[in-house]
Amino acid sequence: MDHELIEEILSCSSLPSLPAVAMRVVELTANPDVKLPELAQTIQNDQGLASKVLRTVNSSFYGLTTRCGSINKAIVLLGLGPVKALALSFSLIGSIGEQEDGFDYQGYWRRGLYTGVAAKLFADHLKLETGDEAFLAGLMQDIGVVALHRALGFRYAEVMESTKGDHSQLVKAELSALEVQHPEIGAMLAQRWKFPDQLVMPVRYHERPTAAPQGHHELVRLVGLGNLAHDALTNEDPAPALRKLYERADQWFGIKSDATQGLMKKIAEGAKDMSRNLHLDTGASVDAEAIVRKAEKTMVEMASKPGGGGGQTLDNLLVDADQYDPLTGAVGRTGFDKALRNGFELSGKNNEALTLVQVGIDGLRHATMKIGSGAGDETVNACVMLMRKHFGPLGGVVCTLGGDIYALVLYGASAKDAQKAAEEFRFSFEKAVITWPLGGGSLKVSMGIASNDPAAGSTFSSVQELVISAVTALKTARAGDGRGIELGAPKKAAA
Repeated sequence: MDHELIEEILSCSSLPSLPAVAMRVVELTANPDVKLPELAQTIQNDQGLASKVLRTVNSSFYGLTTRCGSINKAIVLLGLGPVKALALSFSLIGSIGEQEDGFDYQGYWRRGLYTGVAAKLFADHLKLETGDEAFLAGLMQDIGVVALHRALGFRYAEVMESTKGDHSQLVKAELSALEVQHPEIGAMLAQRWKFPDQLVMPVRYHERPTAAPQGHHELVRLVGLGNLAHDALTNEDPAPALRKLYERADQWFGIKSDATQGLMKKIAEGAKDMSRNLHLDTGASVDAEAIVRKAEKTMVEMASKPGGGGGQTLDNLLVDADQYDPLTGAVGRTGFDKALRNGFELSGKNNEALTLVQVGIDGLRHATMKIGSGAGDETVNACVMLMRKHFGPLGGVVCTLGGDIYALVLYGASAKDAQKAAEEFRFSFEKAVITWPLGGGSLKVSMGIASNDPAAGSTFSSVQELVISAVTALKTARAGDGRGIELGAPKKAAA
């Protein structure tokens, strides 16, 4: 993590800032015993904001049977959540505005609004009380993108351009070019605005919902479903996103595909209504029914082909793995074991490589005990981000195995590919470690690599043999001549 760059970004004078009334709303609603008349009066004091909130609560999206003429009555009829969410939404929209700076504001607000509306409707379908927080979290999830664009200008524009409009590649591109990522920057802004953790966490984890800490899974995953709904309704090829939406909705919340399909039309209609109510340009409205029909036809056609049903990636392999490290978002032991087993099976079935990289951060535990756990946490986070930067382009996901041992499961990447990434990672580590709290030469990184690669004639008899080979290679690297990287190989069969 580049701390100097983060400071440059957060000190930029053109970053969005919430107006005083919004800050007061956040402050008041943080108190569970908030006096509702005081909150109503706070919003009512800003006549422009009050009129926008009232116009929206009286729209078809909220379905009131009685017209509401005051903020106080709106709170009585709808509850605190919707009024708070709308007041903060209008304030957020006003604080960002639109500048002639080349930024795609239409695409930005389309993603935020579709995600927010979808997250709320999924929550309402489940009869959860978090729908309004889910809407606001979806709307503000990418605030870090705006901050990076305004602080870094053309440097960030080049990063965005490198993704060719594929938002799923944005974090990878950010880490590769800048060693920072928009979810973290956005979360820092939300904390600066004194937003509660229930809104900070969806911003921080919206790109990797299953990595959210305990107690925040529900809201973060609602936003995750919202993002998939946005992708399914706006991508040129909606089938991959819709397939993943069906899977995640069922696995996370038990929502079956027919119910999700029924919600898609409501999401499209709700996004259209809220675009108008919030005065946001999100582009042309979409025909959800036609999009779903097209996507399902494509899914049927793909499933009927040999090997159909979608490409296998680690994202597929880990789709139902719930154990993640709350500190770093690295996959836990359960997810690691599952990915390795599934990847090994697919490697043999599809004649593709499965490479395991075992990583040891030498000296971490000793230095942490000596200097303190806070500095240790910061260093571990920085190290994991470096792993993602170098192994992410190969499709690798970082796994934590406890203590100072990490692993990367790389499906489709050869040993040669992994070794090159490992060398680049080690070089970056040695360069960066002197700036980390536990640096100064006290930390070193060692790696052991083993690859099951049928096409290259390198096959292991079992997952256990693959793991043992990588672990043995790591031990050799740690005890070796300082090169720090060793390759394992399958045992030769007895003659």
